[in-house]
Amino acid sequence: MQPASIEPTLGSPAEIDARLEAAEAAGLIRLTTISENLGVEVDGVDLSNPLSPEQIAAVYDALIRHKVLVFKKIGLTHAEQVRFTYELSEASPNIGAPTIGHTVFGHVENYPEIFSVYQGPKSKPRDMERYEANATTHPWTGYHCDITACVNPPSIGMLRGDLIPQGVGDTNFGNLAAAYETLDDTTKQQVADLYAEHEYKFGKTKGSEAGDSIASRRMISHHPLVAVHPDTGEKILFNSPGFLKFIVGLDTEDSTALLHKIWEHSVEYTIRHVWDEGDLVVWDERSTTHRAPTDIYSAETERQLYRTTIVGQPLTGLDGGASRIVEGEPMLSCEEELASRMHIGRTGTSTTGNSFGGAAAGAD
Repeated sequence: MQPASIEPTLGSPAEIDARLEAAEAAGLIRLTTISENLGVEVDGVDLSNPLSPEQIAAVYDALIRHKVLVFKKIGLTHAEQVRFTYELSEASPNIGAPTIGHTVFGHVENYPEIFSVYQGPKSKPRDMERYEANATTHPWTGYHCDITACVNPPSIGMLRGDLIPQGVGDTNFGNLAAAYETLDDTTKQQVADLYAEHEYKFGKTKGSEAGDSIASRRMISHHPLVAVHPDTGEKILFNSPGFLKFIVGLDTEDSTALLHKIWEHSVEYTIRHVWDEGDLVVWDERSTTHRAPTDIYSAETERQLYRTTIVGQPLTGLDGGASRIVEGEPMLSCEEELASRMHIGRTGTSTTGNSFGGAAAGAD
């Protein structure tokens, strides 16, 4: 099935590559490939100061082509990260404004766009042994795209390393465009017009701060299993194991079998980011998946990251159909979320395990 009247906003991958080549020649940006799967390290862009429109365009082109951008050891402040997030949010008509630090958990004090991602003794999940046993059997365990239970999940995620332990705490990223491209033809035909239900569940944390926050911002949405990237026209195998519950219209056995097949296939196209203090990692939420580490807990150490997030839009499938709400409300801009006053009293830090127990999926 071919996309129904869907034209990429910013051009074909070849056209974007040509713009990036010109931007590098002009000294606007320097890119070093991390892996054939995805990712580039970015140099020559000073994020501690406001960027020119040309620099912003070059950074965004690099993002939609390479999926994950790594700015090594640049050591931004909260204010600088927030400023850059707003700058990047202007790069395409297909992305929204920055949202509140976390749609469910709130924000850190004085910086409503920032969410604290902490791992350490205070956040060790109660069911860590069960999670790790499950991950041994199912290699996709823990992978997710952020908050896909929302009808308009994030378009861009951004994490800054602040407190970084040595030898543990790496984050994995996966390329969902490559995952679709390398599917066999039979499976491509099978998934072409399917939709999947994504839900944010509170699991066993009901009655806790996290569980109550999730319950008060309950979200369920149906997204196309194959989405078309609005800026590049790439086909994306949009699957988020941390939120995706079943394929609409299939019985439980067939849904589970197909999901396990595409989840196992998707994690073949991954990279591992080894954090240094001051790193900033930016990723395209529409075309990548990621997984937070668990080895921090056995190492009895701590890791502190800070996240900002840019609002997305409903996804478009190959037939031109769009994501739809089953329950809940769309993700809002930071200004709109603050006006709703839902986040008063929330800490802006998840200490429930960063998705390992199902309570805080998407924290990292």
